[in-house]
Amino acid sequence: MPSARNAFAAKRLHFGETAVILVTAMLFTAASAAASYATKVRCTTPTSGAKREWLYGSPYDVVPCYSDLMTMWHGRGLADHVFPYIHGGITPSGELFGGVVEYPVLSGLIMWFSSLGAHTDREFLWHSLVILLPFAFITTILLALMTRWWVLLWAATPPLMLYALHNWELPVVCAAVAGVAVMAWGGSADPATGLRRWSVRTTAIVAAIPLGVGFSLKIYPGLFVLPLMLYVLTRGEKTDRRPRGLDWAGAAYVALSAVVTVAVTQVPFMIAGYEGWKAAIDFQSKREANLSTNSIWYWGLRFLTGGETSTYNSIVDVASPLLIIGSFALACWLGWRVYRRDGVFPWLGVSAAMLAGFMVFHKVHSPQYTLWILPFFVLLRVRWWLIALYLVADAALDLTIFHLLMNYSATTRAWVLTGVNFGVWTHAVLLVALIFVFVRARPREPLASYLTGGVPPKGPLTRLAAADAAGARSWLGAPTLANRHVTLRPLVPADAEALGRVAGDPELYKWTGDLPRDTTAAAAWITAALSDPRRIPFAVLDAQGRLVGTTSFYDVDSANRSLAIGYTYYGPAAMGTAVNPAAKLLLCEYAFTVCDAVRIVWHTHAENARSRAAITRLGAVPEGELGKHRRFRGGWRTTAQFAIVDDDWPASRDLLAARLGARSDAR
Repeated sequence: MPSARNAFAAKRLHFGETAVILVTAMLFTAASAAASYATKVRCTTPTSGAKREWLYGSPYDVVPCYSDLMTMWHGRGLADHVFPYIHGGITPSGELFGGVVEYPVLSGLIMWFSSLGAHTDREFLWHSLVILLPFAFITTILLALMTRWWVLLWAATPPLMLYALHNWELPVVCAAVAGVAVMAWGGSADPATGLRRWSVRTTAIVAAIPLGVGFSLKIYPGLFVLPLMLYVLTRGEKTDRRPRGLDWAGAAYVALSAVVTVAVTQVPFMIAGYEGWKAAIDFQSKREANLSTNSIWYWGLRFLTGGETSTYNSIVDVASPLLIIGSFALACWLGWRVYRRDGVFPWLGVSAAMLAGFMVFHKVHSPQYTLWILPFFVLLRVRWWLIALYLVADAALDLTIFHLLMNYSATTRAWVLTGVNFGVWTHAVLLVALIFVFVRARPREPLASYLTGGVPPKGPLTRLAAADAAGARSWLGAPTLANRHVTLRPLVPADAEALGRVAGDPELYKWTGDLPRDTTAAAAWITAALSDPRRIPFAVLDAQGRLVGTTSFYDVDSANRSLAIGYTYYGPAAMGTAVNPAAKLLLCEYAFTVCDAVRIVWHTHAENARSRAAITRLGAVPEGELGKHRRFRGGWRTTAQFAIVDDDWPASRDLLAARLGARSDAR
């Protein structure tokens, strides 16, 4: 096992890499926000009361300075500091008045709060930056902790700069990512026990709270409650201890958690000003798929209906919601197929697929919606060229659509129309494809390990620093081996409770040192075993599937094709049975015949006659004693070394197999 000093150094290196990632990502986030402000502030007015049309900026700008923030300031009562929804409504022609904004209540509340103390749209923009930036930083931190360097896809690519101050997307994105982070935290292994921190049901119930908050910001995070319910319904990750059947009550509790959260945020506004609250919903229902919506309806269906006719609007009003619902059903069906195949419902992938369906078929597709889907590119293993193509199309759309809106006429330059159509249709094709891709995509590390209660692999910098000691799993893998006597499978943190009950024989401690006698000690023991790059630990299960002990490959030397077998101990019930020879037969056969090992070594205490005799019965040849070879209870011990080489293995295998057969016949 690594020394305490080496273990501390490895732990310090891991936290050092995490700090480097966080600092780097936060700096990129700050730079993106600063660039966004510098871009948008060019279109503000330093004079109080100055009015502008909804679309403004220079037609010669490379990056458009347009922002919904200034449009809302001038057109939704923010300049007059009117509290939203309470005293307003909507006119028959669809115009909002009295402080009503077209977004859900929490977004309206953030907008109003940003307006306090502001007397110009420039001040309002600055206040908005101060209030929205923490949400960007929180999102960055959560993504960095769940995906390490992949967070730079969020923090260092153009969308954050283009859209951080384009609209109020950062709080809703933060709410969606927070829901995923709750699932990661609840599913991760508790260092003290090795078991998941919270049950599947509890984790999902808590995760539904930020998703419910997100619903009251911009609706779409509320969509993710459905796949979360299906995940709980199917009882989450596949484990040996997972109860059978469907958890209908758990799924209902998840839905109730989200509904209560939405009610807490929405009902006060409904009571205080129902007409104003309802006006925001009516505005969205009456909104038409016109040029400003960038949707496939305007750039596709419009040409088939002869323009924005009543027929066009009627088709959009019916087809859009039906196709959205259909895409949701398709995503859930695809996820259910994965569940039937793998035993785990891919709630994260289905959530992303539902969002893709919503974005492509909704009658509004604003450019800033890229911030919605970008975190899923970070969280899920999507092919790099799909991500790159999506971001290129996004940049093309954002850099052309506002030029088109400012100068939309028969003389509009061809490159503007080409850029808009390229962006709209590339996004549409990719979003349809992503409905299928997302469902099958696996989470990135370390999120994947957190969600399954495993120990995440080391980060790239940590792996490079420990490269000289790496190689055990790259050569030997982490197989599951079985015969009629035992099954050997990779040891996992969730085995801590069972392993803590195994080491109950005081005789074990005479020769092996301190073994874990409870769950907490076993969890630490497993963590140390899994953290050693030259060791592959196994759980030993008897014929009835009970964990009766553990063993390991260790001192793995892939360059010389040699390894040791050790860190072995069993509970009293397994001693003297076929368990140990059957386990050694599996390990040796795998190492020699599958992995082409040339030498396998055993070490035992020089005075442990019982262990020396057992190793000899395996066919191993004594090679002498090694003075002060292992630390033992604060001192050093002499070990006896035995070995089998590949040339001698066939004879040893036949002898061991014959003894196992005789032992089975005797039973």
